[in-house]
Parts: sequence; structure tokens; C-alpha cells
Amino acid sequence: MGPAESPIPPFDGRDTLRRTLRRRRAELGEDDLAAASMAVLARLVRLAVVREARVLAGYHAVRGEVDIEGVLHLAADAGTVVTVPRVVEGGLEFVVAASADEERPGSFGIPEPVGGRVVDVADHDVVLVPLVAFDRRGNRLGQGAGYYDAALAPVRSLEPGRRPWLIGVAHAFQEVAALTPEPWDVPLDAVVTDEEVVEITPGAGSRQR
Repeated sequence: MGPAESPIPPFDGRDTLRRTLRRRRAELGEDDLAAASMAVLARLVRLAVVREARVLAGYHAVRGEVDIEGVLHLAADAGTVVTVPRVVEGGLEFVVAASADEERPGSFGIPEPVGGRVVDVADHDVVLVPLVAFDRRGNRLGQGAGYYDAALAPVRSLEPGRRPWLIGVAHAFQEVAALTPEPWDVPLDAVVTDEEVVEITPGAGSRQR
């Protein structure tokens, strides 16, 4: 979203919003996507919560999502335990990438680990969360299947300081003026885009190198 643009106004239909933003994301050229991903990487690696994470969950980008592979490699090289999601019967689990024998396309064509050690979401320090849309109150619109909301649900019951930081990753144009949260939605602590760090929970994005 450029300086002169405003967030997309509120939408009544989540499916309409998903289609609009998925299409815009899919239409990104390779150069634009690479530039956005590099800009996000530069912001992510400056966040203290990311640099200091002992266990960090990421994801494999598809269909125009911001590519965070560089962040995951840097974190692993620094000794951080890096996990990626895998769809299983009944939900989503996070698997240590380095412990997997291999990866293969999963239910949605996204590479998923085969084998590997599963880490409880509560044992992470940071979870980098993909999304379709977000607002500045920390509300997130996902793909619609509810996997992330279900996987992150246990975070709600954890005390501050004992729960992982939930950091959304997005293109700036994925910001909307307002999203009406559903009862099962789990709010984000911050969102990192190619233009800025949107801090929602104090401390999630303010400590930068």
C-alpha cells in the first residue's frame, strides 16, 4: 500500500474480500514479490522477539504470499529451532523442519514435512502467521479453513510472558480498515509488511535493532 493509498474499507463478505486479495496477491510479478519479501525479511530480522526466539514457527509461501524462507534459514543458522506447519486429521501441527526426512506437497499443494518432531504451539516463542487480510487491531482473515485459528487456540489461555508472540506476515495492500472478529479468531500481536511493523501488543514490534 503506497503512501497515498488508504486501507481497503470494511467488508461484509469475508469470501468477497478473500477473492479480491488473493487475486491481487496472485497477480504480483516475480520482481515485485521478491522485493516485498526482502523488505519484510529486513524488518523481521530486526525484531528482538524474532532474534531472541529459541523456537520459531514459519511457513512455506504459496500463491503470492510473502516468502520468509530467508528468515527461517537465518534463524536456523543462529541455533533457533524452526518449525513449519503440517495438516493432519483434525488440524494443524508444527514440525521441526530439520528433523523431517523430506517434504512433499500437502492438502493444499504446500510443502509439508514427512516425519519429524512435533512441537506444541505453546512451546514456541514466536509464530509467523500467513494471512489474507489484517487490520490494526490484530484481527486476521485466513484462508477460511480455520486451521491456524484452531492450532493457535491454546494460546488464549496462556499468561502474558508465557505465550508465543503471534506475528502476521503480509503485503501492505492486505491491510483493511476493519475486520469483524469471529469468536474463534485469535488476535495477532503484530503484523510485519513490506512497508512497516504494525505493533498491536506492546513489545511485539517496538524492540528493534
